[in-house]
Amino acid sequence: MRSHLTAFGVGAGFSLLAAGVFTLVAPRIAKAHEDGDGFHIINIGGGDSGSFHLKDDGLNVSAEWKGDFSFADDGRSLTALKRKLEITSKDKGVERKAVFESANGVIGATVTVDDHVLPHGPEADKAAADLLQLFARSSGVNAEDRVKAMLASGGKAAVIDEIAQLAGSHAIGAYIEALAGAAPLTSADVRTLAARIKGLDSDYSKRSAITGLLRTEDLDDAAIADILEVAKTIEGDHELRLIIDDLSDKAMSGRNFGVAVSLIGEIEDDHEIRLAVSSLLENDHLRDADVARALEVAAQRIEGDYELRLAIEAAGSRVSKADVSAAAIAAIGSIESAHDRRLVVEAVAGEFDESSTHWLALIAATTGIDSDHERRLALEALASEAPETDDVRTALRKAAQSIESDHERSLAMEAIG
Repeated sequence: MRSHLTAFGVGAGFSLLAAGVFTLVAPRIAKAHEDGDGFHIINIGGGDSGSFHLKDDGLNVSAEWKGDFSFADDGRSLTALKRKLEITSKDKGVERKAVFESANGVIGATVTVDDHVLPHGPEADKAAADLLQLFARSSGVNAEDRVKAMLASGGKAAVIDEIAQLAGSHAIGAYIEALAGAAPLTSADVRTLAARIKGLDSDYSKRSAITGLLRTEDLDDAAIADILEVAKTIEGDHELRLIIDDLSDKAMSGRNFGVAVSLIGEIEDDHEIRLAVSSLLENDHLRDADVARALEVAAQRIEGDYELRLAIEAAGSRVSKADVSAAAIAAIGSIESAHDRRLVVEAVAGEFDESSTHWLALIAATTGIDSDHERRLALEALASEAPETDDVRTALRKAAQSIESDHERSLAMEAIG
């Protein structure tokens, strides 16, 4: 699960509220996150202080604080503040700042507009509340706690309405992920939220929200189609692969396997495709037929011999299963590099047991090794692993006789016996 800024409670207001207050959480250290569109978010907390900055699609919001704090559910007031919170926004050349401080159990705010201090009163109160809500709606800070508070006061509808008002891609992703983790969603809910995700600029935010939605149980085909449609708008191969990683961490359902295969079809980079396939193959709940399908997808999508070899090897002992054996050997046939084909033949042979019905096919795969030296090494490995049956030994000798080099052929025949 991605790490976003959920450990901080922030808000604005001028008195502590006795009701509707959620637990105050001390800040923790969180790393900066950036993407290629000028988005920058940083949160540094050491238990007593923190800072946040977002510059994204016209938004320019900063916050610094000392001491814990938390939002009210509407984001326009503070339910608690230990020491000080300062929020600044810049928009169309105008700088607005609100400094909230706590003294003797009372929270007060000083508001300035272009260094001009607003006198205390309704105008200053509204400006402070607006800045606080802008911070809440653009940052994603304390999203999980705020979502829980909104669920308690207004249910899912209140949270979905708030998500429609959020100003930043990061916040939208964080709130959708938080909602998916806190409340059961219907297919209709998921379709509404998927439409909200589709307009985001940030691949990171899309990915975080999609992984949350995919945790929803019993989605119908229309909801799955909407999620996939949004996922296909993600440009970064890495972010797409991380969705598959998240799916692979769970007990793999047929639905999620289908989603993962569809997403692999959108990834272009060989390395990311291989990592995605490897994630799937690490799931112990994957059916043999799905393991075989994953290897088929790897052979279809991966162009590089090295990455394809690693993908096949990721199947591990599962290549000993009949369906998987056939898929692994077929994938080996797509590897042109003599070295990589030899290594993967050896790896697969090491997983076969003597009763496998695919020894002959694996031996035949060595004939595609166009280096006499590498072919000889592969046959020597097979000779030490394969059963000593007449048909296997005949196949090994025939493969050895196809080696052109007298020296390498002689060594292979000696090893086969």
